Amino acid sequence: MGAMRFSVIIFCAVLCVCSGQLRREAYATVPQLIASSGYPVEKHRVTTEDGYILQIFRIPAGRRSARRSGPSAKGKRAVMIVHGLMGNSGNFVIMGPQNSLGYILADAGYDVWLANLRGNFYTAHKNLTRNDPAFWEFSFHEHGKYDAPAIIDKILTITGLSKVFYIGHSMGTTTFFTMLSQRPEYNDKLVAFVAMAPAVYMSNMKAFVNFFLKSFDLLNVMRRRGYHALSIRPEVLAMFVGSFCTARQPQTDICMRFLYAIVGEDYDLNPWDMVPVLLSSMHPASFRQVEHFAKVAMTDVFTSWEDGLYGEVKPYNLDNVKVPVTILYGENDQLTEKSQIMRLVDQLNKTGVLESVQAGGGWPKFNHLDFIFAKDVGKMVNRPLVEHIGDLYNKYYNE
Repeated sequence: MGAMRFSVIIFCAVLCVCSGQLRREAYATVPQLIASSGYPVEKHRVTTEDGYILQIFRIPAGRRSARRSGPSAKGKRAVMIVHGLMGNSGNFVIMGPQNSLGYILADAGYDVWLANLRGNFYTAHKNLTRNDPAFWEFSFHEHGKYDAPAIIDKILTITGLSKVFYIGHSMGTTTFFTMLSQRPEYNDKLVAFVAMAPAVYMSNMKAFVNFFLKSFDLLNVMRRRGYHALSIRPEVLAMFVGSFCTARQPQTDICMRFLYAIVGEDYDLNPWDMVPVLLSSMHPASFRQVEHFAKVAMTDVFTSWEDGLYGEVKPYNLDNVKVPVTILYGENDQLTEKSQIMRLVDQLNKTGVLESVQAGGGWPKFNHLDFIFAKDVGKMVNRPLVEHIGDLYNKYYNE
């Protein structure tokens, strides 16, 4: 998935002919975005067992409760949200208080924790720099084995709670399933799980993988040239996007036309004024992350990394998932197609953990990115989702 989004940026830089200025949100950090929206924010540092340092951000109260009683979250129900490939914690606040899930949860009284997985700009390593090839030797396998468990433990330590609610989008869902497959003891630390556009089965991407990774051996060619991640410096990316990706009409916005060719077309919910901000907010991804998804697509198996793209196929054990799972999908999602998600639904239903399955937004054009960036995502998805989370908390958490 990362390779495709990277290709979109390259095409946009080369082919688009429009120009404009980026909004301030393109340059703001996540804490700056949260504070400027009137919410309290905390920064916390998590160190994984293998030495990666992850910044995570907390919204301990909503805007009105913050004014009334200060940013105290003692005794609140905690929710962690995990981003997808080339994403970051800002995905859940960038669309503002009326639409973004992080704010809506905080205003509903939840203690909100926004995760960052290794590789994005809010992460580092104790001994390795980002220029060191060894820094990038990870896939979503390590996100599940090390990152998510460390973040969960940090949240529970700070809050004093025994469990946290997990929400993931795209690779954030992959992280959840790889975590419980490898470390099933973390079932006991979770209330329930909401999977938005889960990326588990991806045989629909097989032709794309064969074209770019097998026929052209694209990533190994880039490795030989000294590159180890899909990454463009933020200031360079902002310059390209601000200059070339600011058209407001489908006929002239080549950036969105390329993007929608990959994730599914939905011009009706496209937030035109935010498109440059959203494109400029993409963070790096390791080549191995892309290759791991490619291996899943090529083998048609939700397999661990093992010896790489052509190594042993070793399925993750999804029977280890014991917490209730709610799945949200997009009817027009071209990355994680409905048919592939229904394979996962069948598997979870057989093991008895499937809570419910819902079409995101009830909209026939709803695509992979609409869960984060649709202009009406607050009304269509996030506010009903917060009510559903409350129901799950009441049903499965008795403390």
